[in-house]
Amino acid sequence: MLEHGYSLKPGQLLHDRYRIVRLLGSGGMSSVYLAEDERLAGKQWAIKVSKPVTRDMEQLVHEARLLTALRHPHLPLIVDFYRPDASGRAYLVMEYIEGVTLGERMRERPVSFTEAIGYAVPVCEALSYLHSQQPPIVFRDMKPSNIMLTRQGQVKLIDFGIARNVDADKEHDTVKLGTVGFAAPEQYEGKQSDARTDLYGIGALLAYMMSDGRWKGKIPLQPQCLADDVPAGFLPLLVKLLAIRPEHRYQSAQELLEVLRPFATEDSPSRVGINAPPYAAGRTGAGVVIAFHGTSSGIGATHAALMCAYHLSAGELGRAAYVDASDEADGAVIRAVEADYEGEEPDAMESIRAGRKTAGDAAEGVRLHGVTCYRWGQGNLLPYLLGRYEYVVLDTGVDATGRRIEEFERAQIPVLVGSAAPWRREELREAARRLEANQCTHWFAAIAHADAYPAWRPNWLRGRCRGVVKLPHQANPFEWSEDALRWTEELVGSGRTGRSWLNRFGRWMKEKKLGKGEVRS
Repeated sequence: MLEHGYSLKPGQLLHDRYRIVRLLGSGGMSSVYLAEDERLAGKQWAIKVSKPVTRDMEQLVHEARLLTALRHPHLPLIVDFYRPDASGRAYLVMEYIEGVTLGERMRERPVSFTEAIGYAVPVCEALSYLHSQQPPIVFRDMKPSNIMLTRQGQVKLIDFGIARNVDADKEHDTVKLGTVGFAAPEQYEGKQSDARTDLYGIGALLAYMMSDGRWKGKIPLQPQCLADDVPAGFLPLLVKLLAIRPEHRYQSAQELLEVLRPFATEDSPSRVGINAPPYAAGRTGAGVVIAFHGTSSGIGATHAALMCAYHLSAGELGRAAYVDASDEADGAVIRAVEADYEGEEPDAMESIRAGRKTAGDAAEGVRLHGVTCYRWGQGNLLPYLLGRYEYVVLDTGVDATGRRIEEFERAQIPVLVGSAAPWRREELREAARRLEANQCTHWFAAIAHADAYPAWRPNWLRGRCRGVVKLPHQANPFEWSEDALRWTEELVGSGRTGRSWLNRFGRWMKEKKLGKGEVRS
């Protein structure tokens, strides 16, 4: 608990929103509490309370804002930050993850070589993502208690207490921190830390796991320290990671991933995730944002987003929600759809028409054509939805400025909708240039009317985006079609061909029947 007996009490309301439930844990730097969200019924968060802040306030706020922008399946969602109050304590609101830490798991039984690789690869993917930020974020505190194993089998890197941005102009870190046995030599010496500092931490973590906790960095790593199931050829990899001089280690997390992945088995956690293969986010099974953005009005971005959300749900690829962020008139698309809706939820529609709630009300949403739809609400609902749905389809419209385009660029699967029509190709080029200027290269280009111009080849997009897909020609986005399902599967990279065939067959059977089993003539 924090110094001077400071603590938050169960039942206490923090910042008029978070009701404290209980203390989850505490350390020298902070305490973490479980809290219930008073605005989002049933939602719980973890709130980290720092010790009184003594360092530069603006730098702290800047770093907190960077952390709240992070979106990755192997990192916790950090949704809110409150500046230090009168007592000097800052508050970080983040996703509450149920599970056990790697340290707790190791106290139960030894970790096998296969398991160790399975835990290390997702962590390395998270580090690769952090290091790719501008400026890069260095985690700096790799240890078993900062690796969370969730009940759903996911691996998450937690506790950003001492994560820092790399400052290339500085030769030394302002704070000398880390955990003995896992911190890199440059951290003990107070030198500048960078991405290679985290790679040393990965090496120390692997050595700790593969020695059943016996190796703690005090002596050079020897073959006899490692468990019997560790291949002899793996020792040089560990030795390189644990090199005293950073230039002698692997130089990037991506380079290390390429070395580690051949050791991973098909059913290990390392085969699950956004980067294996890159942005095949459908494999993660939860919390993936698919964002659609149009190059111009009328191009079909909203149509594509609705079609994607419908086929994700109807094709049983995963629970999906649609978020209408298409324009400043929050919920305009949802209102237009529900006005023409003749579905199975008349009570919900009547409530909207009577003004008792707004289409896509916060935390409730409204179900249309089998898709649960929500209003944008300035993005405040995104963290909540990511905890409830496997896919969140975000329709950002055509506005290329502000919060919407930022969320588009942060999405795991951004989809830019453009046209092959000659008079609209320059719009696609201009949008691609804007994304390139923002160093966003993981997006897909969805091209409308591609079949009408078979000679057109957008070769200039190579290297600027993740890939190019044809936008299916379909008048009604809520109408089942094989082409639209294949297009959706291509975007999310589900890789479940056999299962998808069964889903399509089952859906076909449903489409052939009426209410009481009558077959359509």
